Amino acid sequence: MRLKKLLPLIIILILAVKVGFAQGGYEDLLYQEVEVENPVYMPVIGIGVGVINYYGELKNDYENLIKGQPSYRLNIFQYLDSKHYWKVNLNGVYGTISGYERSYSNPAQNNNFKSDLFTVGVNLEYSFGNIYKGERKIVPFISIGAEYMIDINTKTDVIYSNNNITGPYEYFTDGTIRVGENLVTRDYEYESSLFDVNPNGLADDDFKSSSYAIVADLGFDFKVSERVALRLASSLHYTGTDAIDGDGANNTIGEKGDNLKDMFSFTYVSLNIDLFSESKTKVIESLFADVTGDFDYTLIADADRDGYLDLADDCPDTPAGVPVDSVGCPHDDDNDGVPNYIDKEQFSNKNAIVDEFGVELSANKIREGLFQDVTAVDRDDTYMIPIGLGWSKYEEMTNVEIPEKYKKLDKDGDEYISFDELLDAINGFFDFDSEYSTDDIYDLNSFFFAQ
Repeated sequence: MRLKKLLPLIIILILAVKVGFAQGGYEDLLYQEVEVENPVYMPVIGIGVGVINYYGELKNDYENLIKGQPSYRLNIFQYLDSKHYWKVNLNGVYGTISGYERSYSNPAQNNNFKSDLFTVGVNLEYSFGNIYKGERKIVPFISIGAEYMIDINTKTDVIYSNNNITGPYEYFTDGTIRVGENLVTRDYEYESSLFDVNPNGLADDDFKSSSYAIVADLGFDFKVSERVALRLASSLHYTGTDAIDGDGANNTIGEKGDNLKDMFSFTYVSLNIDLFSESKTKVIESLFADVTGDFDYTLIADADRDGYLDLADDCPDTPAGVPVDSVGCPHDDDNDGVPNYIDKEQFSNKNAIVDEFGVELSANKIREGLFQDVTAVDRDDTYMIPIGLGWSKYEEMTNVEIPEKYKKLDKDGDEYISFDELLDAINGFFDFDSEYSTDDIYDLNSFFFAQ
């Protein structure tokens, strides 16, 4: 019993879901996301920050790769193949390189330097995406290239200036640093040009205002989205000069340096953003939905093309171009049953009787309609007669009894409403001398023909 009571509700819910899918989802069948065969890839911008560490005859100021002078990197790269294995990079690095040497036994070997770096380089990169199957989230890479170091201007800290004490540092074998008779510590103010101080007696040609460098770079790309990736990497820069630190193989004072050029590493993290490339997929609109399988096409049928599916359209035969309401029916502003697009009188009085064009009928017109020439038939042959747009509610009644509210119209008491009695009731209605409403007159008319 409970199931029988719930069955109508279940059917209504199923129909609601079905109609909801048809109304909200059928247009989605016309759209399809497809892969672009040859997408156009534009340059990708990368912005990074990291630390620089020095390698040469002197010691680095910092202990490891993740500690160093804060530095910055701007990179622009272009893919060279559709699989994104190869790319070419154009980059610039701005940062600082520094180092020192400290000797307690030899006061002459207490040197230091600091130099601002500005480099512009290009390199060829290979990403090891081919070692993965499916979608790649973490991709290792390696690259090699060259760069140009611009405006090398190395400074050194050899003068102390603080607390009204000014003068050159003097290093002693007991480990102290003095300026005159005053014990001091280094102030790390790199005030002097290393070229002018030249503590190791290098030739002027050894000092270069610019130089090239060979660069090797390796690391990982972490894919955040199709257009965003996070890079963690470290690069080694082998420069073309041995005098950035003022100490080299051509020293004429003190111990000679090694034959290797000065080097530095740059460990960084950067964010690469692809702002301009064409998307790998695109959404296309089909002229016809490509639907396969046992699909119920009535779900998307809209015979009158008014934007409302037939399943939810109360008026499925609306003419083309006619505005419709929320249930798919033409607008009928005066509610006279005649839609606006054929209503010649769109402001009919409320409850007025109108013709098929929405024009309000006068009392005479209604009377004329009652005096029609109709083919006479025997009462026994009459079953039911169509009245207006519907059927009499008395159609299946036999031995029809006059309803209580109409009995007073039976003036001759023969228990039958005659035509004259019907006409008197209608005349009284239009003369505003009647207690009957419009619905009562329609009902009386139906009863008359059902007798």
